[in-house]
Amino acid sequence: MVLKKNLFVGALLVVAVVAMTLESCKKEKHYHDYFDKSQLEYIDKLGNKPKFEDKHLQNDTSMLDKDGLHRIVTYPLPGNYEEIFVDYNKEQLPHATRNGIEPIENLHDAYHLRQPLVKIASCEAYKLDSLTHSMPYLVPKAALLLEEIGCAFTDSVCARGGSPYQMVVTSCTRSQFTVGKLMKVNGNASARSCHMYGTTFDLSWVRFEPYHNNYRINYEDLKNVLAHVLLDFKNKKRCTVLYESGQCCFHITVI
Repeated sequence: MVLKKNLFVGALLVVAVVAMTLESCKKEKHYHDYFDKSQLEYIDKLGNKPKFEDKHLQNDTSMLDKDGLHRIVTYPLPGNYEEIFVDYNKEQLPHATRNGIEPIENLHDAYHLRQPLVKIASCEAYKLDSLTHSMPYLVPKAALLLEEIGCAFTDSVCARGGSPYQMVVTSCTRSQFTVGKLMKVNGNASARSCHMYGTTFDLSWVRFEPYHNNYRINYEDLKNVLAHVLLDFKNKKRCTVLYESGQCCFHITVI
Protein backbone atom coordinates (compact mmCIF):
# COMPACT_ATOMS: atom_id res chain seq x y z
CA MET A 1 0.00 0.00 0.00
CA VAL A 2 2.83 2.37 0.92
CA LEU A 3 4.61 1.48 -2.32
CA LYS A 4 1.53 2.33 -4.38
CA LYS A 5 1.17 5.63 -2.52
CA ASN A 6 4.83 6.52 -3.20
CA LEU A 7 4.45 5.63 -6.85
CA PHE A 8 1.34 7.82 -7.09
CA VAL A 9 3.12 10.78 -5.45
CA GLY A 10 6.10 10.26 -7.74
CA ALA A 11 3.87 10.24 -10.79
CA LEU A 12 2.24 13.48 -9.68
CA LEU A 13 5.65 15.11 -9.28
CA VAL A 14 6.68 14.02 -12.77
CA VAL A 15 3.47 15.44 -14.23
CA ALA A 16 4.00 18.72 -12.37
CA VAL A 17 7.60 19.03 -13.61
CA VAL A 18 6.58 18.29 -17.20
CA ALA A 19 3.76 20.85 -16.99
CA MET A 20 6.12 23.52 -15.63
CA THR A 21 8.64 22.75 -18.38
CA LEU A 22 5.99 23.01 -21.09
CA GLU A 23 4.73 26.30 -19.66
CA SER A 24 8.29 27.66 -19.55
CA CYS A 25 8.87 26.60 -23.16
CA LYS A 26 5.58 28.19 -24.14
CA LYS A 27 6.60 31.50 -22.56
CA GLU A 28 10.05 31.28 -24.16
CA LYS A 29 8.48 30.67 -27.56
CA HIS A 30 6.17 33.66 -27.08
CA TYR A 31 9.17 35.79 -26.12
CA HIS A 32 11.06 34.76 -29.25
CA ASP A 33 7.99 35.22 -31.44
CA TYR A 34 7.54 38.77 -30.16
CA PHE A 35 11.14 39.87 -30.73
CA ASP A 36 13.15 38.92 -33.78
CA LYS A 37 16.70 37.58 -33.43
CA SER A 38 18.43 40.93 -33.84
CA GLN A 39 16.19 42.51 -31.20
CA LEU A 40 16.87 39.66 -28.77
CA GLU A 41 20.61 40.27 -29.12
CA TYR A 42 20.14 43.92 -28.16
CA ILE A 43 17.81 43.04 -25.27
CA ASP A 44 20.30 40.49 -23.89
CA LYS A 45 22.87 43.29 -23.65
CA LEU A 46 20.54 45.73 -21.90
CA GLY A 47 21.34 46.30 -18.25
CA ASN A 48 24.90 44.94 -18.43
CA LYS A 49 26.31 48.24 -17.22
CA PRO A 50 29.65 48.52 -15.40
CA LYS A 51 30.00 49.81 -11.85
CA PHE A 52 31.68 53.19 -11.78
CA GLU A 53 34.52 53.92 -9.41
CA ASP A 54 34.49 57.28 -7.63
CA LYS A 55 37.97 58.61 -8.38
CA HIS A 56 37.70 62.22 -7.28
CA LEU A 57 39.85 63.60 -4.48
CA GLN A 58 37.61 64.63 -1.59
CA ASN A 59 39.92 67.44 -0.40
CA ASP A 60 40.98 68.78 -3.81
CA THR A 61 39.88 72.44 -3.97
CA SER A 62 42.59 73.65 -6.34
CA MET A 63 40.41 73.18 -9.42
CA LEU A 64 37.25 75.09 -8.55
CA ASP A 65 35.57 77.68 -10.75
CA LYS A 66 34.25 81.04 -9.53
CA ASP A 67 30.97 79.38 -8.48
CA GLY A 68 32.75 76.74 -6.42
CA LEU A 69 32.13 73.98 -8.95
CA HIS A 70 34.84 71.42 -9.62
CA ARG A 71 36.72 71.47 -12.90
CA ILE A 72 37.89 68.31 -14.64
CA VAL A 73 40.53 67.76 -17.29
CA THR A 74 38.69 68.27 -20.57
CA TYR A 75 38.51 70.61 -23.54
CA PRO A 76 35.88 71.56 -26.13
CA LEU A 77 35.93 70.03 -29.56
CA PRO A 78 37.67 72.21 -32.15
CA GLY A 79 35.04 74.32 -33.87
CA ASN A 80 31.45 75.26 -33.18
CA TYR A 81 29.21 72.41 -32.01
CA GLU A 82 26.50 73.70 -34.35
CA GLU A 83 28.92 73.05 -37.23
CA ILE A 84 30.09 69.62 -35.97
CA PHE A 85 26.76 67.97 -35.17
CA VAL A 86 24.69 68.83 -38.24
CA ASP A 87 22.66 65.66 -38.86
CA TYR A 88 19.34 67.35 -39.59
CA ASN A 89 16.03 65.56 -40.03
CA LYS A 90 16.75 64.66 -43.68
CA GLU A 91 19.88 62.76 -42.55
CA GLN A 92 18.24 61.14 -39.53
CA LEU A 93 14.85 60.21 -40.94
CA PRO A 94 16.04 57.35 -43.27
CA HIS A 95 17.64 55.61 -40.27
CA ALA A 96 14.53 56.16 -38.16
CA THR A 97 12.17 54.70 -40.75
CA ARG A 98 14.46 51.72 -41.39
CA ASN A 99 15.11 50.80 -37.75
CA GLY A 100 11.91 51.99 -36.12
CA ILE A 101 8.23 51.35 -35.61
CA GLU A 102 5.27 52.61 -37.58
CA PRO A 103 4.29 56.00 -36.09
CA ILE A 104 1.54 55.60 -33.52
CA GLU A 105 -1.46 57.86 -32.94
CA ASN A 106 -1.49 57.43 -29.15
CA LEU A 107 -0.05 55.28 -26.34
CA HIS A 108 -2.75 52.61 -26.77
CA ASP A 109 -1.46 51.90 -30.28
CA ALA A 110 1.93 50.98 -28.82
CA TYR A 111 0.49 47.64 -27.69
CA HIS A 112 -0.28 46.62 -31.28
CA LEU A 113 3.04 47.27 -32.97
CA ARG A 114 4.71 45.01 -35.51
CA GLN A 115 8.09 45.88 -34.02
CA PRO A 116 7.96 46.17 -30.22
CA LEU A 117 9.42 48.78 -27.91
CA VAL A 118 11.23 48.35 -24.60
CA LYS A 119 10.55 50.60 -21.63
CA ILE A 120 13.47 52.62 -20.28
CA ALA A 121 13.93 54.09 -16.80
CA SER A 122 16.55 55.98 -14.82
CA CYS A 123 19.58 53.81 -14.12
CA GLU A 124 23.32 54.10 -13.53
CA ALA A 125 23.87 55.08 -17.15
CA TYR A 126 21.40 57.97 -17.33
CA LYS A 127 18.68 59.96 -15.60
CA LEU A 128 15.25 60.00 -17.25
CA ASP A 129 13.64 63.42 -17.10
CA SER A 130 9.94 63.94 -16.41
CA LEU A 131 8.73 63.55 -19.99
CA THR A 132 5.93 65.93 -21.02
CA HIS A 133 5.66 65.30 -24.77
CA SER A 134 7.06 61.79 -25.14
CA MET A 135 6.94 58.27 -23.71
CA PRO A 136 9.79 56.29 -22.04
CA TYR A 137 10.02 53.68 -24.79
CA LEU A 138 12.61 52.93 -27.49
CA VAL A 139 13.28 50.12 -29.94
CA PRO A 140 15.84 47.70 -28.41
CA LYS A 141 18.67 48.92 -30.65
CA ALA A 142 18.16 52.54 -29.54
CA ALA A 143 17.77 51.55 -25.88
CA LEU A 144 21.12 49.78 -25.99
CA LEU A 145 22.77 52.74 -27.71
CA LEU A 146 21.44 55.05 -24.97
CA GLU A 147 22.91 52.82 -22.26
CA GLU A 148 26.27 52.58 -24.00
CA ILE A 149 26.50 56.35 -24.47
CA GLY A 150 25.57 56.86 -20.81
CA CYS A 151 28.19 54.39 -19.60
CA ALA A 152 30.85 55.94 -21.82
CA PHE A 153 29.96 59.42 -20.54
CA THR A 154 30.11 58.48 -16.85
CA ASP A 155 33.30 56.50 -17.33
CA SER A 156 34.90 59.46 -19.16
CA VAL A 157 33.99 61.85 -16.35
CA CYS A 158 35.56 59.49 -13.80
CA ALA A 159 38.65 58.97 -15.94
CA ARG A 160 39.19 62.74 -15.94
CA GLY A 161 39.24 62.84 -12.15
CA GLY A 162 35.57 63.64 -11.62
CA SER A 163 32.90 62.04 -9.51
CA PRO A 164 30.31 59.89 -11.35
CA TYR A 165 27.64 61.87 -13.21
CA GLN A 166 24.59 60.89 -15.22
CA MET A 167 23.45 62.51 -18.44
CA VAL A 168 19.77 63.51 -18.57
CA VAL A 169 17.36 62.13 -21.20
CA THR A 170 14.78 64.81 -22.01
CA SER A 171 12.77 63.18 -24.80
CA CYS A 172 12.08 59.73 -26.29
CA THR A 173 9.28 58.30 -28.41
CA ARG A 174 6.42 60.58 -29.42
CA SER A 175 3.01 59.78 -30.83
CA GLN A 176 1.55 61.69 -33.75
CA PHE A 177 -0.71 63.43 -31.23
CA THR A 178 2.16 64.67 -29.03
CA VAL A 179 4.16 65.77 -32.09
CA GLY A 180 1.18 67.89 -33.14
CA LYS A 181 0.98 69.47 -29.70
CA LEU A 182 4.72 70.10 -29.60
CA MET A 183 4.72 71.80 -33.00
CA LYS A 184 2.54 74.53 -31.51
CA VAL A 185 5.17 75.47 -28.92
CA ASN A 186 8.47 74.29 -30.42
CA GLY A 187 9.63 75.74 -33.73
CA ASN A 188 12.11 72.86 -34.20
CA ALA A 189 9.41 70.19 -34.06
CA SER A 190 8.63 68.46 -37.36
CA ALA A 191 5.52 66.67 -38.61
CA ARG A 192 7.89 63.86 -39.68
CA SER A 193 9.78 63.78 -36.41
CA CYS A 194 12.25 60.93 -35.92
CA HIS A 195 10.90 60.66 -32.37
CA MET A 196 7.79 58.96 -33.78
CA TYR A 197 9.79 55.87 -34.77
CA GLY A 198 11.18 54.87 -31.37
CA THR A 199 14.74 55.30 -32.60
CA THR A 200 15.48 58.75 -31.27
CA PHE A 201 16.20 60.42 -27.94
CA ASP A 202 17.40 63.83 -26.74
CA LEU A 203 20.20 64.43 -24.22
CA SER A 204 20.45 67.73 -22.38
CA TRP A 205 23.75 69.58 -22.57
CA VAL A 206 22.92 71.97 -19.73
CA ARG A 207 21.61 69.52 -17.14
CA PHE A 208 23.50 66.61 -15.62
CA GLU A 209 22.80 64.58 -12.49
CA PRO A 210 25.57 64.04 -9.88
CA TYR A 211 25.82 60.80 -7.94
CA HIS A 212 27.04 62.83 -4.97
CA ASN A 213 25.35 66.18 -4.36
CA ASN A 214 28.36 67.51 -2.42
CA TYR A 215 30.61 67.16 -5.47
CA ARG A 216 29.35 69.22 -8.38
CA ILE A 217 31.22 69.69 -11.65
CA ASN A 218 31.22 72.69 -13.98
CA TYR A 219 28.50 71.99 -16.56
CA GLU A 220 30.61 73.21 -19.51
CA ASP A 221 33.18 70.52 -18.66
CA LEU A 222 30.41 67.91 -18.59
CA LYS A 223 29.02 69.20 -21.88
CA ASN A 224 32.45 68.88 -23.50
CA VAL A 225 32.85 65.31 -22.23
CA LEU A 226 29.43 64.37 -23.62
CA ALA A 227 30.29 65.99 -26.97
CA HIS A 228 33.50 63.94 -27.24
CA VAL A 229 31.56 60.74 -26.44
CA LEU A 230 28.87 61.50 -29.02
CA LEU A 231 31.40 62.35 -31.71
CA ASP A 232 33.08 59.00 -31.09
CA PHE A 233 29.76 57.12 -31.50
CA LYS A 234 28.93 59.21 -34.55
CA ASN A 235 32.31 58.48 -36.17
CA LYS A 236 31.78 54.78 -35.51
CA LYS A 237 28.50 54.99 -37.49
CA ARG A 238 26.43 54.11 -34.44
CA CYS A 239 24.19 57.17 -34.55
CA THR A 240 23.43 60.54 -36.09
CA VAL A 241 23.64 63.65 -33.91
CA LEU A 242 22.15 67.13 -34.16
CA TYR A 243 23.15 69.94 -31.81
CA GLU A 244 20.03 71.92 -30.92
CA SER A 245 20.95 75.27 -29.38
CA GLY A 246 17.37 76.42 -28.85
CA GLN A 247 16.32 73.26 -27.01
CA CYS A 248 19.71 72.85 -25.29
CA CYS A 249 20.02 69.21 -26.28
CA PHE A 250 21.73 66.72 -28.54
CA HIS A 251 19.17 65.04 -30.82
CA ILE A 252 20.29 61.45 -31.50
CA THR A 253 18.98 58.70 -33.81
CA VAL A 254 20.35 55.16 -33.83
CA ILE A 255 21.83 53.84 -37.09
